[in-house]
Parts: sequence; C-alpha cells; structure tokens
Amino acid sequence: MGNRMIVRNSLVLAAGAVAAGLMLFVVGCLWNSSPKVDLAGSNPLGPNAACYICHMTYVKEPMSRAHLQHKVYCINCHGPSVGHVNDEDIGATKPDIYFKRDQIDASCRKCHATHVAAPRKVIARWLERKLTTSPPVCTDCHGLHKIKRSKDAKPAT
Repeated sequence: MGNRMIVRNSLVLAAGAVAAGLMLFVVGCLWNSSPKVDLAGSNPLGPNAACYICHMTYVKEPMSRAHLQHKVYCINCHGPSVGHVNDEDIGATKPDIYFKRDQIDASCRKCHATHVAAPRKVIARWLERKLTTSPPVCTDCHGLHKIKRSKDAKPAT
C-alpha cells in the first residue's frame, strides 16, 4: 500500500510541475511576442501564480507586491524560466535571467532611472554609517528578494 501512495504522490507532483511549466511556456511566448499583452487575465497574481507554487513567501514580499500592483511580473526580470520551473531537482536550474549582487543596481535602473535620493549620496551615507564596508545595492533597502548580502555586510539597525 505504501509504494502505491509514493507512486501516486510522485505522479501528482510531476503533473503539477508539467502544468506549471506549460503555463510558464505559454506566458513566455506571450511575453516574448508582445510586451503589451495583459498577462494577468483573470488571475490577480498573473503569471506569478506559477512562480508562487514554489516561492510562496514572495506573495507577501513588499518588492514583489509593489511590482505586481504595477503589472510587472517575475518574468519581466527573470524571463519565462521554463527549465527552472520544470526542474525536479529543486533549485538546481537557475531562472533564465539571474542576477548576482553586483548586477542588481544596473538591472533595477533599467526601469527605475531615478531615485528620490541620488544613489551616490545613499551609498556614501551607507558607508559613512559603517553599515557595511562594501557598497550597498538597491535590495539592501528595497526588500531582499533572496539576494545574499556580502560576507562583510552588517544588517542595518
């Protein structure tokens, strides 16, 4: 009886992964073909719903919520990432577009060319306060979104 349950559960998980992958594939095709298509449809989470299957904590993350509110979806920054979604070895395949810490600011500035405070002044003040010995990146203040801090960074107080 136990082996049947394991096989059944494995099949259910595999079917879910295939469905999520198919959904992301279709969304990716729409994303690549026409950036003006409303990808949300009737789902308030839009294409992020497929991402939230594994990354459920992002539903409440301030940065994800703010972007979702403005119809900026995970795929806008990370691409369709079908291989990532369909990877049975969870976490082994990175998203199509993956940012290392030193790439974050340039990525954010593609859409956020301005900032209420000049970034150079923010960085200078951060270093002056000795919050870290390395320059901060956008996500140090604007939600971590699983971005690891540098080894010498201290958390802000």
